[in-house]
Amino acid sequence: DCDFVFQFMMLCRARVSVSSVVRSHSRSVLMGKSMRRVSTSASASSTDVADPLAAYHAHQKQAPRLPMAEEVRTLASLAKFTVLCTCDAATPSGDEEQEGGFWPAGSVTGVAFDDEGRAILALSSLSSHTRDLERDARCSLVVMAGGFAGVSDARASLPCKATKLEGDAAAAAREVYLKAHPDAFWVDFGDFSWFAAEVARPCRLVGGFGRAGSVSVSDYASASPDPVKPFAGPVCGHMNADHSEATAAIASELIDLSASSLTSARMDSLDRLGMDVSVVADVGGESVTLPVRVPWPRPAESRADLKTLIVEMTKSAAAATAAAARWCEDPSLAKPKPATRWCAGRLPVAGSGATRNARCTRYLPRHRRP
Repeated sequence: DCDFVFQFMMLCRARVSVSSVVRSHSRSVLMGKSMRRVSTSASASSTDVADPLAAYHAHQKQAPRLPMAEEVRTLASLAKFTVLCTCDAATPSGDEEQEGGFWPAGSVTGVAFDDEGRAILALSSLSSHTRDLERDARCSLVVMAGGFAGVSDARASLPCKATKLEGDAAAAAREVYLKAHPDAFWVDFGDFSWFAAEVARPCRLVGGFGRAGSVSVSDYASASPDPVKPFAGPVCGHMNADHSEATAAIASELIDLSASSLTSARMDSLDRLGMDVSVVADVGGESVTLPVRVPWPRPAESRADLKTLIVEMTKSAAAATAAAARWCEDPSLAKPKPATRWCAGRLPVAGSGATRNARCTRYLPRHRRP
């Protein structure tokens, strides 16, 4: 498997343990030399560094994520284009005939998925993949996450059997396709026909490093696309442009990096169960990037729910920061929770304007540290 080979090569180059990579799901672990400093393997020499990372890995492991079947259906529902792999219909000869009669052929085409999870394709009779499907209905469709940039991004392979549609079925397929591709006027040209590709074998999902598996035909059929994933782009863009400190504060409430300083955070994606955030932290004197899964207090079912949850979590993080600041000023007060906001160094008091405070030896507002 190409993904396995690539990950193995990266592991060798980065010199980190397999367990460390699986726990962190982080391209920084694979590619960044700084992550050697924070590996939880036996080579870690500093307890202060290893302990916080162990807690971080524990958080990542138990953080709720979409079921794989739902993730595949979500990837499919948002796909605009797909890699369509067909059985080459060219007449075999010589050794080819003994090797099975065809060679697999790949192409890129537009796609839209209907409510049943079938891939709707508008294919021209002039294209070789159309002739392939007319001869052999077996095919495989590869769908990828929006903005796919590399092997750390999600993708899924859907083995299907394609059926040519006529009459009312073709009209329904046209409606589904044009909803996803409103400017595709060419689908009404005389050489185009409608096909529906239905999943016929277990799908393969690679959700990034450390997350891979298969989804049965029945699980795929019974799953539904995530209801808030379509809003991930605009919501994440708004938060990153205008409210990055709020994202950092929320993330700092969930992960224990008491030997480090969280300097920034970026919201990468979200779904009904939570959001994926990339945090930049100073660990052992080096800057590292860690992916953090931030669960919602309750599932989100709409864009309005997303706003409500983010505001709610921002206020909660602000309250925790204020409580920590009060305890910093007066250690006789009960220590607020979470207890991950303390360190051994002297830090500024949030909102005081002071650059140093001799009494402030435990307060750790990571998202505001200079």
